[in-house]
Amino acid sequence: MSGELSFGDPEFFSTSQIRDYCDRGAKLIRPLYNELHIAAEEMEAVLRYVPSANPSMGGLDSRVRAKFVASHMHRSADAVEVAVTSLRKTYMSFRKHFIAELEAASGKKRPAFKFDG
Repeated sequence: MSGELSFGDPEFFSTSQIRDYCDRGAKLIRPLYNELHIAAEEMEAVLRYVPSANPSMGGLDSRVRAKFVASHMHRSADAVEVAVTSLRKTYMSFRKHFIAELEAASGKKRPAFKFDG
């Protein structure tokens, strides 16, 4: 599909490729966090005014149901936040767990991983 969102090709043969992939992913999905939270608030505001099936409740049931429905969208926004944070943590964890080995390996004659920052 041509309209698909993508982080780009996942090539992980250098530190910069890992960093760039994680950065592209975070930059692509970060704006969804605010959009989903705002949309959830708008949805709740609109659904609060749906006429109640039980007039004796005075509309209270519509407000409660609206909050319940919108809470699902708020959770999806929170999931975006977790995804962005996890992408950042991926690169930092890579640095923490592999830098010493890569620096040690760079002195040897191995055409292995390119450590470029």
